[in-house]
Amino acid sequence: MRIGISRHMVSFTALAAAIGCGESDEPSDGSRQVTDSAGIPVITSPPADAVYAHVAEQPALSVGELDGAEEYLFGLIVSVARDGQGNLVVADSRAGEIRVFDGQGGHVRTFGRMGDGPGEFRILTGAWPVPDGGVVAVDRELERITRFDAEGSLVGTAGFAGVGEMGVFAARGMAGGDMILSQVTDLSMPSPDLSALRDQAEILGNDGASVLFVRHGLNGEIVDTLARRQGEKVSMSTSTSDGTMSLELLVVPFSPRPYATGSSREIAVTGGAEYEVALFDEAGTPRRIVRLGEAPVLRTEDHLEAHVRNSGRRAPDETSIRGMMETYREMPMPDRLPGYTQLRFADTGELWARRYLLPGGDMIQWDVFGTDGHHLGRVQVPASFRIQEVSRNQVVGIARDDLGVERVEVRDLNFNDP
Repeated sequence: MRIGISRHMVSFTALAAAIGCGESDEPSDGSRQVTDSAGIPVITSPPADAVYAHVAEQPALSVGELDGAEEYLFGLIVSVARDGQGNLVVADSRAGEIRVFDGQGGHVRTFGRMGDGPGEFRILTGAWPVPDGGVVAVDRELERITRFDAEGSLVGTAGFAGVGEMGVFAARGMAGGDMILSQVTDLSMPSPDLSALRDQAEILGNDGASVLFVRHGLNGEIVDTLARRQGEKVSMSTSTSDGTMSLELLVVPFSPRPYATGSSREIAVTGGAEYEVALFDEAGTPRRIVRLGEAPVLRTEDHLEAHVRNSGRRAPDETSIRGMMETYREMPMPDRLPGYTQLRFADTGELWARRYLLPGGDMIQWDVFGTDGHHLGRVQVPASFRIQEVSRNQVVGIARDDLGVERVEVRDLNFNDP
């Protein structure tokens, strides 16, 4: 797989190595700012337990039903975003449909369907409104961009350039009105030769897979590659039988999970191992690094057991649990839990960064950083509610109940609660 790498990524790598080499400034809130030799600030905020806001327990709006009209029955919601008129644009991957609801939850239109043809989807992975009133959707399996107008009529399609057969591709949304931010994990398996695969298995186990964050134009062409990060470590075993070679891949628990998000003004990237985020401007130039002056929690045996017990869809028996824990203990697991695993920009520019949550956990913590890069506080959200957008002093997300039914919810943010 070949991906074009821009000079911005190289300069940013140099920036990370130069931290601590320049002048520093320590504001009264205890945060520390270091300016590197290129003049780019690195802002470290002290550990804090301040509350930025509370999410309302009850939704201001809920869209979705257990039993009712077809347009309100969701299978697998993969993205939700508001358009300029306040409508909710919802992508349902299981149905292969994009559904639009007004600000009161009324169904406006549905477009898209399952299939391989124009305007159809095999694996719909997201749909996002654009400034002209239309919607841009991405199909992960077809590696294709599909554009619709404001009425849901097909405008055109384009394939993503530079995504090879061995890459794991995921679109992260829009980065401005005319670019899509994507994440490509390069497994780099150039040869079926057994010795080459074993060499690659050692690299993936020790260093992790290489993750590239790429921006594509709506014509599918690569605009630039913003950053490269080392992703989840993979344990790979190979075997041969009757001349046939087989591979078994197993993700190493607690490996970092790189992530990126974009807005109309900037892009944020985290490597996933620390409480640290790199910010780029709309041109793709490194702008600043923001971080918390604390490390993620040290990993324990209790963490490993919780991971094994809660990661699958079915509860494993005790024998399977102990066997899997023994398997994992032989892997090069990190000493600490991961750092940030998701990012969102609020419409007012604040950056929301989600901390890692063990499988089975009840509450998610989001750290909020101001537009100046300083930490503002935290927001606690139930694990059953996945934030998709922060806007209009509200959070828009996907809620899943005990029966597994998904709904779109809009919840108010309360800034004055005790």
